[in-house]
Amino acid sequence: MVIGIIGAGLSGLTAGRLLTKAGHEVTVFEKSRGFGGRMATRYAGKNLEAKLDHGLPYFMAETSEFKSFIAELIEKGIIRTWGRNFSAYDGEKLIQKNPNDPRDVIYTSTDGMNKVGKYLSRWVDVKQESQVGGLTYIGKNRSKKRAWMINMTTSRAFGFDAVIIALPAPQAYGILSTTIDEVNTLKIVRKLDEVNYRPSFSLMVGYDDIEEPDWQGIICNNSILDFVSNESSKRDKSNESSFVLHAGAAFSRKHRDGDKELVSREMLAEFSNITGGWAASPAWNQLHFWRYSRPQVQINKPFFELEDENASLALIGDYFSGNGVESAYKSGYDLANHWIEKFK
Repeated sequence: MVIGIIGAGLSGLTAGRLLTKAGHEVTVFEKSRGFGGRMATRYAGKNLEAKLDHGLPYFMAETSEFKSFIAELIEKGIIRTWGRNFSAYDGEKLIQKNPNDPRDVIYTSTDGMNKVGKYLSRWVDVKQESQVGGLTYIGKNRSKKRAWMINMTTSRAFGFDAVIIALPAPQAYGILSTTIDEVNTLKIVRKLDEVNYRPSFSLMVGYDDIEEPDWQGIICNNSILDFVSNESSKRDKSNESSFVLHAGAAFSRKHRDGDKELVSREMLAEFSNITGGWAASPAWNQLHFWRYSRPQVQINKPFFELEDENASLALIGDYFSGNGVESAYKSGYDLANHWIEKFK
C-alpha cells in the first residue's frame, strides 16, 4: 500500500513508523518545518543556545504500549524522568513543595521535546513546509492507479492508495470537507464539529545572572498561569536560566486576538508576583500562541475510519479517547496495527 499521512505530529509519525515497518510505502506531509506538533522546542537566548519546550513541558504514561515506547526513548537518551521537585502557587503564596505531588512518573526531554518527533521521522519520508489544500477521491472504477489524490496549495498533487489525516479536529474538518461530494464523509464531519480546543499562550523568558531556583516547575492555581517550567532543570548543561510560562485557557481565550505585548507583560508580571520579584526583568522573552493546545471535548474511540472499503481513509489524533500526548500516540498506534492486519 502507498499511504499518505497529513500531519507530522506524534500520532501521524507513530502510525507512519509502524506502517513503514510492516512494508507499506508512507509519505508524511507537514506544513511547518518541525516534527511532533506540541512536542515542540524553541531555540532562543544568546547564540540560540537555550532550548525551551514551549508546547508540552512534560507527560505521563498509563498504557503498556506507550510505556514501551517511553522505554525505547529512555534507552536512546531522548527523554528522562523529571518533576519530583514541583512547587505550587495557590493564588497568594508560593509553596515550595507541591502538596499534591503526582504519584505517576513524569517524563520530559533531555535535549528538547522536538527530538521525539525527529526520532520517529527516521522511518518515513516527511515532506516539510508542504501545505495540503484538500483531497480528491478518484473512485473505485478509476483508470488511474491510486484511489486518492492529496492536493497541495501549490497546485501539485500526489496519488495514494490510502490516506490518514493526523491534524487537530478543526483542521481535519477543513481537509475532510473537500471530499463530501465524492465519498460519504458527512457523518465524520458532523462528529468533528463537536470537538473544541482550549487555547494557550506560552511565554519563553531567559535571565543572564540569577541564582537558579530549587523548583523544577510551579503548578499554579487561582492565576492567569497554569504552569511554569524551569527549562534549565531539564538540561545537564545550560549557560543561562530559562523558563516557559504556560497561560490558562480563560486568559488565553480572552486575549487570543489582542495585543501580544500586553499579553507578555501581564504573564511576566504574574510570574514576578509568584516568585517574589526577581523575574520582572528578563534578558529576553518570546511569545507563542497555541490555537489548538488541548482538546476539551474528545471522541470516545481510538480513531475514525471511513465506512467504505474502496476508499481507505482514517483520522487520528489526541482528541480520540483522551486529550494529551499519550492519546495521540495510542490513536496512531491503534490505527496502524488495524491497517497492518487489514491490508496484510
